[in-house]
Amino acid sequence: MSSKGICLNPVILIVEDQGTDALVLSEMVRDLGDVFLASNGSAALVIAKQCRPDLVLLDIEMHGMNGFAVCKALKADPELCDAAVIFVTSHTQTANELRALEYGGIDFIRKPLQPALAKAYIKAHLALRMEAKRLANHDALTGLPNRTLLQDRTEHALQVAHRNQTRVAMLLLDLDNFKGIDNTLGAAISDALLTETAARLTCAARAVDTVSRQGGDEFVLLLPEVSDCDAVNQFAERLLTRISAPFLLEEDRYSLNASIGISLFPDDANDAESLYRNASAAMHRAKIEGRNRVCFFSAAIERSTRCRHLLEQKMRIALEDKAFEVFYQPKMATHSETVIGVEALVRWRQTDGSFISPADFIPLAEETGLIIPLGEYVLRQACKDAQTLIDQGNNLIVSVNISTVQFGEDNFLQMVHDILQATGLEPEFLELEITEGVLAKDVNKTRQVLAALRQKGVRIAIDDFGTGYSSLAYLKSFPIDVLKIDQSFVRDMLSDKSDAAIIEAIITLAKALDLEMVAEGVETQDQAEALQNYGCDIMQGYLYFRPVPFLELCGLLGFGTITTP
Repeated sequence: MSSKGICLNPVILIVEDQGTDALVLSEMVRDLGDVFLASNGSAALVIAKQCRPDLVLLDIEMHGMNGFAVCKALKADPELCDAAVIFVTSHTQTANELRALEYGGIDFIRKPLQPALAKAYIKAHLALRMEAKRLANHDALTGLPNRTLLQDRTEHALQVAHRNQTRVAMLLLDLDNFKGIDNTLGAAISDALLTETAARLTCAARAVDTVSRQGGDEFVLLLPEVSDCDAVNQFAERLLTRISAPFLLEEDRYSLNASIGISLFPDDANDAESLYRNASAAMHRAKIEGRNRVCFFSAAIERSTRCRHLLEQKMRIALEDKAFEVFYQPKMATHSETVIGVEALVRWRQTDGSFISPADFIPLAEETGLIIPLGEYVLRQACKDAQTLIDQGNNLIVSVNISTVQFGEDNFLQMVHDILQATGLEPEFLELEITEGVLAKDVNKTRQVLAALRQKGVRIAIDDFGTGYSSLAYLKSFPIDVLKIDQSFVRDMLSDKSDAAIIEAIITLAKALDLEMVAEGVETQDQAEALQNYGCDIMQGYLYFRPVPFLELCGLLGFGTITTP
């Protein structure tokens, strides 16, 4: 069961009814693997079922069932069909060779046997067979067991655990934010980091454990013979410590963290599929709870997983049926008491009129990639509605939130261009809101995309400013027009001196960089007056307007009879 490079001996089955030839063949290959003997075809098939040979040395002329029939039967059995068959024969007729090849044989060894030459043939074919077997069952990059081999070992571990009344633990480990590293540093560095991660996990595991790479940055550790859940938890915590130790590659230092989900047999699952599925659900819970942590599967996680799956299905249907709506929340310039812009916000209305919270479906949309079509729909509808307002004489800037996933798409710029072209909206009336995380994701690519948007005339706002990890250098080097003060600071600014100080610092910074400011989440007149005193007079929040559908927005702006095209 070990994944630490221990290679099981090849299995060789000799099928020969002549005792002298059987003895010569056995002596010839005894140091090449585990050898089994059969003196007739029927016995060969029984033994093959038991030993699962990698290579069969098969005589053609035998009493009863001949070699052709044995080969045909081997190739018809799903459990034995991968065995390589070499015919050992005194026949020289071409017709016999063609017949043997048709049945699935790969070569011939002639009688009378020449041991040195025959052994060389057998050794070469056996090496090819074992390499093919290794490639079929191991990850090409790390050399770890792949999904196929993990499945086989899991099934075996569960059988043993069921018989011995013991536990099996499956740990699913996923590196945190690794996709950003891959996109930023390139395949060579990410492959080296994955290889080193595999080595660290392998060193931490026991000989009976299996460390497997499932693809990407996901690893699975299968722990048979588990008796103590606390020991599993301590082992998982040690894995996190090992992964978080600095990686040194070509004198450069890299830091990684991981999230681990754990599922137990028979506590959480009774088969291999559910064991993996539940470990995956627990890992996603670890991600949600903050990453770089261990999470065990539970009934609550199972319910949550089912709900997420159902929500994803409903979201796909809603996208197809165009069931999502775009609401708009106006931005107020308090010095003139006029609306100067609106922010587009996606809403998902149920058939009973209730709404699913964006906090529930937006993260899932980003995780599943559905944010791409959803974001495109919102952007297109917002530009269309903004142009409708302009046609009615109300020149408002529409702000649209762009997710990190959406911004990272290769065709993002082209999509913005196509939507502006299709809706007729002039670029200066479109403002894209991105988070600070986008700025730090891939600096060079981000700078190029933002510069292209600026050249086109599109405005850029940094949403939720102060909650991320951007630096002053980013603000200076990127073409940014607006800073939006996060509502978490505004909410407690009157009672928390630190929040008030942060807001004052942000406003001072924005003025120094000649950036426009918008305060989000303004709900009271006292907050609005305090913000004005600090120097911010563009505000957005329930004190002024709640998000409303487009037709209701038109009524608020004085176009109550407007009809949308």
